Amino acid sequence: MDFNSTLHFNEFPPISTEEWEEVIQKDLKGKNYKEVLPWKSPEGVDILPFYRREDVKNLSHQPNPVLKKGEWRILQYIETSDLKEANRLALEALENGASGLFFDQPKVASRQELEKLLDGIQLDIITLKFGPALSTPKVAEWLAEITESQNINVAELEVFYSFDPLSYSLLSGKLPAKESLSKLPGAISPAVQAVVFGNAGANIPQQLAFALAAANEYLGLNPDFARSLHFNFIAGTSYFPEIAKFRAFRLLWDRVLKEYKAEDAPVRLFAETALWNKSQTDAHNNMLRVTTEAMSAALGGCEAITVHRYDEHFAESSGFAQRIARNTQLLLQEEAYLNKVADPGSGSYYIETLTDKLAEEAWNLFQTIESKGGFYTAIKNGFIQEKIRKARDQKIDAYREKKEVMVGVNKYQPEKIVEDPASKIQPKSPPVFDEFDLIEIESIEPLNMEVELQKGDA
Repeated sequence: MDFNSTLHFNEFPPISTEEWEEVIQKDLKGKNYKEVLPWKSPEGVDILPFYRREDVKNLSHQPNPVLKKGEWRILQYIETSDLKEANRLALEALENGASGLFFDQPKVASRQELEKLLDGIQLDIITLKFGPALSTPKVAEWLAEITESQNINVAELEVFYSFDPLSYSLLSGKLPAKESLSKLPGAISPAVQAVVFGNAGANIPQQLAFALAAANEYLGLNPDFARSLHFNFIAGTSYFPEIAKFRAFRLLWDRVLKEYKAEDAPVRLFAETALWNKSQTDAHNNMLRVTTEAMSAALGGCEAITVHRYDEHFAESSGFAQRIARNTQLLLQEEAYLNKVADPGSGSYYIETLTDKLAEEAWNLFQTIESKGGFYTAIKNGFIQEKIRKARDQKIDAYREKKEVMVGVNKYQPEKIVEDPASKIQPKSPPVFDEFDLIEIESIEPLNMEVELQKGDA
């Protein structure tokens, strides 16, 4: 063998689709693979057993990378109301590999309390995110004062607020009146908290469409928000569809930005591991779930990811659970090297096709919402709530009938079952919208699949 010759694969002839089909047919002992092997994803998308080059020829997008880098920031979630303890946990997280912090305290009542929370943290080298209760103009004002006293320009910091009066109104049942919504505070810009939709049971096309519609509503109030908006989605356990979800959103948001002549605006995409699918009965399985969820978010191109504790909605924070949540991402970066390749799903016939299908379904639903008057009107008249409730019921039925498996909950259950598991999911810190006149609307409850399945067994 000549090891100096140019490496090529000409000696391997290409295999036609017909040849693949012949082998599959033989393995299935004559059964028609088109009837046996295709499946429908939980999102209602038809999935074929294999894809070839010809399947990506007619995509609505070019199968090119949707982003140019694979790096993402590890945001440690800290929710304790004890500010001294929260600060200790924050410093510990940063000293042990976290590159950012997600503070979700119930409240910070003064600049002094905010200083206590942020004491010793080098704000200019990390990403900082505040939960809904801390996403107020006052907190933004105090942060600016604190950074100014440290000779840091707050405008140069990576600071993100969870200020989304539209999406959070679905949980509270209180929607800002249209006329007061037009007076959004200038100190902070809105952020679309699509986690609300996902943790309530919305399917993937709905999450995408509702996020687009909410963002479009904010852009209608102020087109300049295009450059400051960020989006926060859940990452669920439907591995490949979740990868495609994040890729699809970038394509969809680019289409919206073009309408506002803001093509150069960044796509700020954040993710949190889902809460609706975590088990209290077989809690350690949650570690596996958050791992695949974080992988989907990373491979889908999110710039910051929060892995929630495996026992978050039913146990007090512990050093072990915090460490596992953080180390899950460190393993993906430092051992799996998922941060070394930009958009690894690019060019995959399966992922590209799935990206295209999800984008198409989401865009159609987005246009339906716009035709009904936009996101605000769709929330006010209950259209969004009805869509989520229907998807939620379908999801519950699929798990109840064991078409979808949740290990330790509807299959392979441990001998000892936790009766009446904790049902509270989100938000830990309720959003504060005192600056608005509020009107009553239909609300939705966050989904807890384990609780719902126990109801069915009662």
